[in-house]
Amino acid sequence: MEIWNGVPFLSPLWARGPCAVWLHHVHGPMWEMTLPPRLARAGRFFEERVAPNFYRSTPIVTLSESSKRELVEEMGLPGHNITVVPPGVDQRFSPGLGRTRNPHVVAVARLVPVKDFSRLIRIMVAVRRRVPDAYLSIVGEGYEREMLEEHIDRVGAHDYIRLLGHLDDDDVTDLYRSAWVVASTSIREGWGMTLTEAAACATPCVATRIAGHVDATVEGEAGLLGDTDDELTDALVAVLTDDELRERLAKGALERARELTWERAAVDSFAVLAEDAGRRARP
Repeated sequence: MEIWNGVPFLSPLWARGPCAVWLHHVHGPMWEMTLPPRLARAGRFFEERVAPNFYRSTPIVTLSESSKRELVEEMGLPGHNITVVPPGVDQRFSPGLGRTRNPHVVAVARLVPVKDFSRLIRIMVAVRRRVPDAYLSIVGEGYEREMLEEHIDRVGAHDYIRLLGHLDDDDVTDLYRSAWVVASTSIREGWGMTLTEAAACATPCVATRIAGHVDATVEGEAGLLGDTDDELTDALVAVLTDDELRERLAKGALERARELTWERAAVDSFAVLAEDAGRRARP
């Protein structure tokens, strides 16, 4: 089993037994966000134009139908070789006893460019003008922390935007349970694990309309998606101020999360390997 995370191991050139490749999404603009320009261009060219030529006969597993479309359209991989296996949700994520008194937005991710927390801070400032008692908790660590702290300082938002750093699993679960909504302004995702973890706690989401997110939630039933800052601001305001909408989305989120189990993900993943083994064994 090869994990292709930006840079592949080129297993088709040396692996002789049954094989499958886990490729969660195309990295696209993440190269330019992480590396110097020349190296970024080289990495992106290799991922999208060179490496796929070695994998045209290799079974590939990805997390969502939207990510599959990216692999076909942006990397030219044959769709008939790609199997979608959604991830599961750990059983520790479950509904809690109640929400915070004031409208509470939670976001959980590494503090890195692809998660685009600067955008979420900007959006939260706009939300606060319309929902004066709302606040945002950001969980996670990363090399952008200092920059984000400076951003929060510049917009005078320290009173209602908190960088909580790394928290243990129990504390993260408690935050999901007490939040009114979970938010993500990520630029690229193969899925949206924080969306489905929160959903299992009956907490709906507001997130960017990107590959992965569109499969992790059910738009309009378990969460709201948006493309522009204004759309995401309006969506957050709606969820924080409309009790009926929030309750309906919470029920839909819980239903969505219950469809996702690690047992199913494991069986479906092994099925890909078994099919490749069977294909190799046939005359």
